[in-house]
Amino acid sequence: MKGKAAKLILLSVLAIAMVTVSACSKNNEGKEGQTSGTATSSGEASNTPDEPAASYDPMGKIDPPIEVTAVRELDSTTKFAEGDSIDNNAWNKLYEDEFGIKLKYLWVADPSQYNQKFNVAMASGKLPDIMPVDATQFNQLVEADQLEDLTEALENYGTPITKELLTKDGGLGLESATFGGKLLGIPVNPGAVDNAPLLWVRTDWLKKLNLPEPKTMEDVFKIAEAFVKQDPDGNKKDDTYGLGLDKLLYDPVFGLTGLFNGYHAYPKIWVENASGEYVYGSIQPEMKTALAKLQEMYKTGLIDREFGVKDIEKLIQLGNSGKLGLFFGVMYGNVYFLEGKKLDPEMEWKAYPLPSIDDKQAKPQLVFPIGKYYAVKKGMAHPEAIIKMLNAFGHDWDRTKYPLTAINQDGDIAKWVYALVQGSNPTQNLDMYDHVSRALEANDESLLDPKAPGQKIFWDSIHQWREGNIDGWTYATIYGAQELLYNYNKNNGLLMTKYIAGPTETMVEKGTTLDKMELETFTKIIMGEVSIDAFDEFVANWKKLGGDQITAEVAKWKASK
Repeated sequence: MKGKAAKLILLSVLAIAMVTVSACSKNNEGKEGQTSGTATSSGEASNTPDEPAASYDPMGKIDPPIEVTAVRELDSTTKFAEGDSIDNNAWNKLYEDEFGIKLKYLWVADPSQYNQKFNVAMASGKLPDIMPVDATQFNQLVEADQLEDLTEALENYGTPITKELLTKDGGLGLESATFGGKLLGIPVNPGAVDNAPLLWVRTDWLKKLNLPEPKTMEDVFKIAEAFVKQDPDGNKKDDTYGLGLDKLLYDPVFGLTGLFNGYHAYPKIWVENASGEYVYGSIQPEMKTALAKLQEMYKTGLIDREFGVKDIEKLIQLGNSGKLGLFFGVMYGNVYFLEGKKLDPEMEWKAYPLPSIDDKQAKPQLVFPIGKYYAVKKGMAHPEAIIKMLNAFGHDWDRTKYPLTAINQDGDIAKWVYALVQGSNPTQNLDMYDHVSRALEANDESLLDPKAPGQKIFWDSIHQWREGNIDGWTYATIYGAQELLYNYNKNNGLLMTKYIAGPTETMVEKGTTLDKMELETFTKIIMGEVSIDAFDEFVANWKKLGGDQITAEVAKWKASK
């Protein structure tokens, strides 16, 4: 599908392999300490008050060497060089040679089978020492008191780059993994900011119709009306659309989340009310106000009358055929319209900050992005092993000893995926903007990070676009959208959901039913099939059919923090 393909192509550039992102690490990182003493289960060396304080070597060997059991996902399409396997590769050898950790996989499974197999292991109590788990499994293991506290292991053995990467999200990931003061897992945070909604507008249409750029939500409504009624494509036909929207309502590319945020409504996430309680955003009064306006827009033709049956592919077709004028969506939303840009070079899309319905700033909402944790079985004698493995992934290794072709990428073979414990940089695209903007300001390409190849792609694309080369349009336009997210993040202008954990028991049991009811009710309200008062009925039903129980579970989770 074109939509998925476009996103995958973009993300393949934006994503930066963590084994090459450790620009601020040094080859001797973490080697100041001496060989550590025998660690207890909490990672703390055993010393009496009269003995000297323990020293820790984050990159040193565990002596005597240890065997560590693990399980993991392994995609069936994973490629190996001749002689390599998941049990025999450069990463496993590195763990053993550098850290004294002999890794033994109890089993591996294709992603489609992993959860089922791991759930069986949980039920039987046959857990490995180190295990990648999803957010639901993590919650279950926490509830069952099956996980080792990693607080001191991270503090004592985490390298500076490891700790930096784990805190670049403001502590969100670590907070989500901490219960009663104990760090029970290592979060893998791919980042949340990239998916914050923005407003995208055809600026060539704005100029043609002599309309100002949008600053308020009222401006958006006037622009949408003009795009529908004033023939912006100049073909003397009534065939253009104002607000782009598909049947999912909350689709990140063509959804309504950004519009709701302009009304200070926050669907699908949890917000804090005036009493300090966490409440579900979709049932708050602000949602009703926004839905009433959407119903009015639909009635007056500012929203496609057929949005209820249109998927993202249909919206992409509308955009590429030059019939769509504005939408709320992610910072890379323009990537879907490169085909249209080539057909009509005058087509120009620009991202804007979310406008507000009043004088209060609109805050784009962020969903909880962490779906994976690395956890350690309670009682493991050397929990620091997982921290050392994480250190290894972000460490700047001696390339004569560990060439990139051995531990990162060798032609079409992605060898970095062999690493059991993999880190992430949740702000990699914000970092990209920072580096590229400083390089552009100074007109100095050397300010780019050579270990982050995506920065060079943006640098080149921006210069291509400035020189009139359409090949640079996609990334040059994304760069402009990224500036908005950078400023939002810098100025605390984003709103993260308050519930930062995997689904609760009732969410798992009844979430699908409640989500379906929400989508159906809101769609009917927008299309005028039911009155706006159906919102109140929805709220009552949501609470009765499981919402109140979910809210209680969220409150219990909040208290555990």
